[in-house]
Amino acid sequence: MKKLFVFALVIGLLALTFWSQFISYEDKGVCRFNELNHPSKEVLVGICWPFSVNQDYMNNGLQMALDEINTNKLAGGYTIRLITRDDCFDPEKNKHIAKEFANTPEMSAVIGYYDDGPAIKASSIFESSRLLHLLIGANNTDLTSHGFQYINRTVLSSDRIAAKLAELTSGHGFKKIIILWEEDAYGEDLAYQYQAALNDFNTQVVYQWSYSRKNVDFRVLVNELKMIDADLVFFCGLEPIAGDFLRQARKVGLTTPIVGAFSDTPEMRKHAGSAYEGAMFFDFYNVNSSSPENRSFVRKYFARYGRYPDTWAAQAYDALHILARAIKFTGSRNPLDISYAIRYSNAWNGANGRYKFDRAGNLEDKPLFLYKIQHGTRVLIK
Repeated sequence: MKKLFVFALVIGLLALTFWSQFISYEDKGVCRFNELNHPSKEVLVGICWPFSVNQDYMNNGLQMALDEINTNKLAGGYTIRLITRDDCFDPEKNKHIAKEFANTPEMSAVIGYYDDGPAIKASSIFESSRLLHLLIGANNTDLTSHGFQYINRTVLSSDRIAAKLAELTSGHGFKKIIILWEEDAYGEDLAYQYQAALNDFNTQVVYQWSYSRKNVDFRVLVNELKMIDADLVFFCGLEPIAGDFLRQARKVGLTTPIVGAFSDTPEMRKHAGSAYEGAMFFDFYNVNSSSPENRSFVRKYFARYGRYPDTWAAQAYDALHILARAIKFTGSRNPLDISYAIRYSNAWNGANGRYKFDRAGNLEDKPLFLYKIQHGTRVLIK
């Protein structure tokens, strides 16, 4: 009898798993709204980020914000609980994580997504399954142009980055520009937007080249670049491949200044080696900002972790606080309530500056900072 019961239980679980694969995401959205309508004091939030590859401080920012929110009841009567997943820059893991979150009816929101390609795919899944998607890293311009109700972004979109970067680089005296980009949703969009933005300035694009992340060899390229009369190389690609490009470019004697669209991560420094010296890159956060909110954040972060925060610690910290404010304001776990509360809220100042969203869920504006590596340290130059 016991064996029969165990057999029946196993068959039931298998049938439930099998059946869940055939429920549409729209139906999963209905299930989510029904589940979240039940009384509960907990808000479940999914986190998706390439923790092991980036080796940044995103998780530190999250944990610090989580402790502040739950200890001080900043989400009203709710406690926030995180389910954290590492996507490792792996497309299959990204897909699995998105499906896992969509299949979790008690989940209200997802924070994260560093790479644009997976973020675009996940956004459709989350929109159909009525799950709030709070982006803190992906920049692709089109992400917030489809009329989606469940997507909000706390980082600048590529078109706004490109406009600011064109102004920064042209103002720095760079007039003849080489544009290189990765053939993906991030690199292609940023390269296009940057070239379009350069049309407003007295500049000339003298060379263009693209590469695939799956099959990249910079040896011929870097030698060709030495023959081109240019005063800037703009590299639209993520680390660690950006580090490989820097290393090979400097190895063959290319001295043209390089501005990258990469982040200053340990993996980037490892791949670039000594060629990292002199490289420039843009970023969204200035740890030395004198705003009261940033000074407070840096002080608390340093006291807790014994080091200064990076961009992703600040982005994660602010994103969870933005979510908590919306939950408290609405008194709801419903993703649509929270999404609209974020979009239509008054401007809020966090560790990483001012947050004000438009009706599409896009961040309206923020400064862009240009850094240069000098003696192994990032130095703000513009």
